[in-house]
Amino acid sequence: MSKRRPGKTVKLNRLRNPDFRLGKAIPRAWRCRAQGRGVRWQRDRRVGGVTIVSPDHATAWWSQEIACKPGEFYRVEAVVSGELAAKTTEGGAVLRIEPLPASRANGSRHTAPIHGRLNGTIIRAYFHAPPGVHRARLSVGFESAQGELTLETVRLMSILEPDLVSHPLAIPPPPWSHPAPPPVEKAMVCSAAAPNRPIVALLGQLLGADHVACRNGAALDLHDASALLVPDPQPPRGIRSLAGLARLAEERIVIISLGAFAKIAGSAVKVRRIVQDDDPIHARVCHSNFATTGFALHDVFSFAEADGEGCFMQNQFRRTAEFDKLCARHGLHVLLASMCEKEATTDKPIALFKQTSGGALFVIDLEPFEVPSSTMSEAAPAWHVLASMLGRAPSPMGQYTVPDRNPADFCGMIRELGARFEQFVVHDEDVPLEEVQGQLVTIGKEDQSFGLPLRPKPVILVRSGLVSGDMESVYGALTWFKQLLRPPPHACPYADALAGQFRLAWVPCAAEWEFGEGWQRSRRPPVHPMELEIDDAKLAAVIDVVSRPVNAIRVVLAGRRQMAEHYADWLLRLFAELGPGEVFSPSVGEGDHFSNRSAVRWRSVRYRPEVVIAPDVFTDGVHHAALAGGAALVRLEVPGWDADFIAHSISRTSLVATLLEQAIGLQFGLIALNRGRAFAQIDGFTPLAPGEALIVERHAPSLRISGVG
Repeated sequence: MSKRRPGKTVKLNRLRNPDFRLGKAIPRAWRCRAQGRGVRWQRDRRVGGVTIVSPDHATAWWSQEIACKPGEFYRVEAVVSGELAAKTTEGGAVLRIEPLPASRANGSRHTAPIHGRLNGTIIRAYFHAPPGVHRARLSVGFESAQGELTLETVRLMSILEPDLVSHPLAIPPPPWSHPAPPPVEKAMVCSAAAPNRPIVALLGQLLGADHVACRNGAALDLHDASALLVPDPQPPRGIRSLAGLARLAEERIVIISLGAFAKIAGSAVKVRRIVQDDDPIHARVCHSNFATTGFALHDVFSFAEADGEGCFMQNQFRRTAEFDKLCARHGLHVLLASMCEKEATTDKPIALFKQTSGGALFVIDLEPFEVPSSTMSEAAPAWHVLASMLGRAPSPMGQYTVPDRNPADFCGMIRELGARFEQFVVHDEDVPLEEVQGQLVTIGKEDQSFGLPLRPKPVILVRSGLVSGDMESVYGALTWFKQLLRPPPHACPYADALAGQFRLAWVPCAAEWEFGEGWQRSRRPPVHPMELEIDDAKLAAVIDVVSRPVNAIRVVLAGRRQMAEHYADWLLRLFAELGPGEVFSPSVGEGDHFSNRSAVRWRSVRYRPEVVIAPDVFTDGVHHAALAGGAALVRLEVPGWDADFIAHSISRTSLVATLLEQAIGLQFGLIALNRGRAFAQIDGFTPLAPGEALIVERHAPSLRISGVG
């Protein structure tokens, strides 16, 4: 195993005096700025760090100028503790970077403010130095906040381009297409450190504390546990061979560490430990099964242990001929492979998988699931994999997504979808991608719609990306449109019925493109409103999709009370039976603002849409024209925060796509699809098998819709 060289992480840090320890009167290389009454600071040079105290709602920063290289990527992070109160959500602890000299093209960026109790919280973002920028000012502190904040350490690490990768053109198989064992009800963690390991408490949040048992690792007594987890590098005494391990997995889910598996397997399997002091370490998806739902093959997500100094570690199997033969002999497949900064440590197995008649065997380390995340929630995708292994991850329509940095790349991806799917027609004036100002997509050409002759049909217009940086709305809507166009063998069962009554149109990104990479979104509205002409067709509805930094779903209507009651009744019923299910992630509670770090913990949230009437939110020209023509106006508000879209992209795109599907279905009458693995039942209708759709036309006797329009 490779060993870490002491102090290397500190040397790679581009900041001078990163822990504020050096300097007599004030911390060396740092400069303090404050606005407000009574602000003071203090430090303990023995332990490092500096504490800023604000008796009133003041603003205070510690800043340092740094050298940077144009075009280079940097990981920027600060470890902070304390407790801050803020009058608004724009107050709290913040990390800021300002390219020097400042210009309109290269303005300053800061992370979304956070407040509440902070205990070693890592505020993290990624900085891509703009062309021509050789210096920048890095600041950490708080804005408009009261309380105290300790800056423990600050890091600026030069890295390669971030390895996170997704494949938005891909359409992963639906969950019901993968055979899977029954969901785990009770789990046993067999570890010498149990019950003090973090994984025990986290599983308690997922399954319920009474459904997680612990054993000290010496004995193996499964009782009625439907999952066994062995996180230690030493296997329990009751597992002496790979055949015995396979027998255990015949009736349950077994998850065992790389080290323990190597001890059982013998000399054919060797594990080495990889350490990276600057770049995070990632995992690449190599196998499509029930554990990787929501991912496309070759997607890359964060997967590593971490220490308190910004260092990342990962265990890997050595890929040898003996290892490959052993895997083939025992029916083991590589589930995840490594993605590191060096070729020699990339594409090495870090997780194995074997499905059995009544369970499955997974070989994977559990330490990456136990590491606290930064404000970017890096552990969430890995936990989606673990929850999927246990049969407890919902998000049946969501997809892991890493947004494009460049607007031309996003526009090119939309054009590529048009090339792949004949019905997905892109209208962007056929100009070079760098000159595209906005795109309009219609479903079906002028003379056809899903192969059917085009009859004059009203249009449902969907708009996303109404403010800069709203990735949840853009990629969530994209997820639904891809599901609509999905080819056999899992073609959308309601596509023809919907196309028979409506023409669909989509504005993917109305505002200027922006991907924050941890920084706060600018939320700028469109500079120039798009001129929308869709074959002179009448608008039936305008559906706007937006995200907001509140962990709740809200459907806003401009219509009458009767319409709101209809929406509320059906959306609650549909979400309960055919919704995205419970989402397990590090998050605030339902209805809380994401800036309140006191409310952040690993939890399961089942969303319930709230339906309100608020005509004052529909203010632009498209709304006025649509309302004058008798169209319905609908605004879908979903959770979204500046720092963590990538980590939560599976659940958030699922929320958007499900809500959009069901809201459009309510314009048709009633449309919903069972994407789960079990039968689903909506009162008054026959049970739906997995993959089966509920399709009810607007005037059907079973649907009370009088007075709604």
